[in-house]
Amino acid sequence: MAISINTSFVNGQKFLIRSSDSSSTQLQTALMRVGEEIGKVIVERYFMDRKNIRTPMNEDVIAIVPKVPLCAIVSTKDDFEFLGKGLSRILENSVNGYMDFEGRRGREALNSHIAHMELPEAKGQSVHTLVIAKAVLATGCTAVHLAKTAQKKYMPRNILIVSVFYSEKGVLELQHEVPNADIVVVGKPDSVDENGMLTPGVGNLDQRLKA
Repeated sequence: MAISINTSFVNGQKFLIRSSDSSSTQLQTALMRVGEEIGKVIVERYFMDRKNIRTPMNEDVIAIVPKVPLCAIVSTKDDFEFLGKGLSRILENSVNGYMDFEGRRGREALNSHIAHMELPEAKGQSVHTLVIAKAVLATGCTAVHLAKTAQKKYMPRNILIVSVFYSEKGVLELQHEVPNADIVVVGKPDSVDENGMLTPGVGNLDQRLKA
């Protein structure tokens, strides 16, 4: 199942990230804000629970409140600091990790050696939901590698894959390779050119975030 987030705020942040006039600081802030907004949608859709509460006036009220189980948020090294951090601010009961593919993308990343991996232990608990965070999803190959590797580590009940800039081809690849995952994306898809790059795209977002 694919879920698309189309609020004016989150699309505005997405266009700010696209702009070649944005500074690295603006990009970092916008990407964290998008992560927070995606996190809110995840909580509203998956992690709300009925609860009886008593007010200070001794009145009983039935409320629908957030109840976030233990999540593992896993991304690439570059997405870890911004998109991943935004998600973790909302999904507070989480462990956060990353894998470093040394800049490899597309098919090259699908079966690539993982240069470095930080996947923390799950605090003695079982992970309920694995969240794969990939800001740019062109072919879907990197996200597939992230999901399959992290799934072996955490054995989660549910898998969510989130992306900000994506293609229909990438979503189809994920649905084929990780059929038990729900996919959460922002706005409309981009196209993919002959080099496997998104258009209109965001260029090399990893480098732009560091500039």
